[in-house]
Amino acid sequence: MSFSQGAAVWVPYGTAYHAIVQAAQARAGETVLVHGASGGVGVAAVQVARSLGLRVIGTAGTERGLDLVRHEGAHHAFNHHRDGYRDEILKVTGGAGVDLILEMLANVNLGHDLTLLAPHGRVVVIGSRSEVTINPRDLMTRRASIRAFTLWGLTDAETAEVNAALVAGLENGTLRPVVGKELPLADAARAHVEVMAAGAHGKIVLVP
Repeated sequence: MSFSQGAAVWVPYGTAYHAIVQAAQARAGETVLVHGASGGVGVAAVQVARSLGLRVIGTAGTERGLDLVRHEGAHHAFNHHRDGYRDEILKVTGGAGVDLILEMLANVNLGHDLTLLAPHGRVVVIGSRSEVTINPRDLMTRRASIRAFTLWGLTDAETAEVNAALVAGLENGTLRPVVGKELPLADAARAHVEVMAAGAHGKIVLVP
């Protein structure tokens, strides 16, 4: 792979694998909703989930992003800026809900996420920018759970498992880092601004 693709592996793919496999203990045949699926972690999550036999639903905020989400393997893709998109997600599950949600912006979505869960569903919080209010009864009636982590908090054993899985996925082609933009190292400050902007498309990589 290229230098930029290599630079785009650890944080997004390590996060996605830990969230899906180690935190949520997802099983083949389950349905996963990936919020922000066109971003670096989102693309990685779509690829990891597909490689494990999950049914994948992804969201993005632009048509370009939705095209990327579908191209990387999502069975369904919805625009999260569109009114009623959550109803469309429930519809494609036949009203059953999703087993797992990967949440990149919990302060916006977490309360709504709980109403999309199937019985025994799990939400894994990957990102949040402020506080959020939820209704615990949405968890109680579904016997559901919210889980969260930071990547730097992984144990040595978890890290070794993640590394082995990512190497295998890169070798067999199921994991394919998507670099949406390369910026020179001198523009690092600009990269920090752009990574927070809407319309994510793969990973932003700083190059020498």
